[in-house]
Amino acid sequence: MKTFTGSVFAVDETHGRVLRGNNRLIAHSQSVGWRSLYAAIFEEGPTQTAEPAIGHPYFIYHLGRPTIVARKVEGNTPERALIGPRRICTTPSGVATHTRHDGAAEILQVYLRQSIYESAVREMYGCDVSDAMILPRFAIVDPLLEQLAIAVTTALRNQTVLDGLYIDTIAHMIAVHLAYHHSTRSRATRCTFISTISSSKMRRLIEFVEEHLDRDLSLKEMAEEIGMSPFYLPRAFRSALGKSPHQYVLERRIERARELLLNTDLPTVDIALASGFSSQSHLSNWFVRMVGIPPAAYRRQGHSQIGVRPNL
Repeated sequence: MKTFTGSVFAVDETHGRVLRGNNRLIAHSQSVGWRSLYAAIFEEGPTQTAEPAIGHPYFIYHLGRPTIVARKVEGNTPERALIGPRRICTTPSGVATHTRHDGAAEILQVYLRQSIYESAVREMYGCDVSDAMILPRFAIVDPLLEQLAIAVTTALRNQTVLDGLYIDTIAHMIAVHLAYHHSTRSRATRCTFISTISSSKMRRLIEFVEEHLDRDLSLKEMAEEIGMSPFYLPRAFRSALGKSPHQYVLERRIERARELLLNTDLPTVDIALASGFSSQSHLSNWFVRMVGIPPAAYRRQGHSQIGVRPNL
């Protein structure tokens, strides 16, 4: 897919922890071009490190190998605990930290783009981000944030979720959750969500999707098309159509691919790009999941039923 809004969230915008010599990188998002967040799964060897303040908040979700971790976040008291699977640590932007452990924990580290969090704060509380700073949490259990972390982990491990729209949605959900449950405004103000889209706006949005199906659609673009916040769009969209924006766009891409497979002689790689998939393998992975057979088999099956030999 062709990216035309936003830039890839690169590892050099993070602390670069995954690149340190005693850490074993398993997967990270730079290779698949995610924009709204940077994520990496890695095995972290023993460490004693001071990390400077950077402009993006992040959290760590522990996947395996319980490890005693000591952490000191600037402006806060030191913390120390045995951290095992399912535990989460959050760190706000703009603070330095010191971390030490002697284990070999397997972790997921997720950096959220600061502009995404700032937008969430403005939409929810109508204030500047300085009035809704993320709180440093240590070794907590948070079922919803865990589910979002699992979704990111799955996407990285199987390399099948390349859609920027899907990751944009997850990033916005993380931002809202952090602002609502783990910020200095968490108990001060309750946020409200718009839950409906007018039929005229929904028609315009569907037309927009159809016209740009071959491009790397983002949640921000879709929301801007109808004058709605990207934080409210997923819930309102689901309320209107019973599915998320990502699910709808994916279904439309598969349907376009099916039409092109049956009605044109285009090579499968060209059909993938014309349908909004990043590659032939990306199309094939989702096609098998949703249709049950590979694109080439679908084309052969369709042509055999009407007595036409496909030009493969």
